[in-house]
Amino acid sequence: MPVKILSLEEPRSMDNGTMICEGLVGDETGTVIMSFWNDECETVENGLTIDLKNARANLVRGSMRISLGKHGSMKKSKSRLETIKESINLSDIEYEMPRMGHDGRGGRGGRGGGGRDRGPPSPWSTLMKLKRDTGNRKYFNRDEMSKEDIEAAIKEMGGD
Repeated sequence: MPVKILSLEEPRSMDNGTMICEGLVGDETGTVIMSFWNDECETVENGLTIDLKNARANLVRGSMRISLGKHGSMKKSKSRLETIKESINLSDIEYEMPRMGHDGRGGRGGRGGGGRDRGPPSPWSTLMKLKRDTGNRKYFNRDEMSKEDIEAAIKEMGGD
C-alpha cells in the first residue's frame, strides 16, 4: 500500500535507547499517524512516498497509529501519490478498546438495548476537530501534552 509522508517529527530516544519518530502519512482515502522505529527514522523524509507491506494498526491511548511491527516492511515507492485526502485523519478519532469477557463468553452481557449517551467530547477530540476545521497544520503530540496544554491550544485556535 503506497502512502505519502506529509509531516515528520524529529526522532527522539526512549528510556531503553530505542529511537522513535512519528509522522502523518496518507493516501487518497485519508491520513493516519505512523510510528517509525530505529533505522526506519533515518530512511524516511517529508514528501517521500513509501510502499508498506504487512503494516499493522494499533490503538495508543485510544488513538490509531500504524507501524511496521515485526513482520512489516517498507520501501521507496516507484509511484507518486498526488491526491491526499487530508480532511480525514484516523488518528484524530478516539476509539474504545473492546471490552472482552464480561459474561464469560467474550460478550458484554447485561441488559443490552440502544446506544448510550457518550457525553461531551474529550478536550483532545475538541482540539483535533478544531485543527481539522481551521486547517491548522501544527502537529500536537498527545503523549507530551497535559490537559492544561490541550485546553490552551484549544483557546489559541479560537475554541471554547
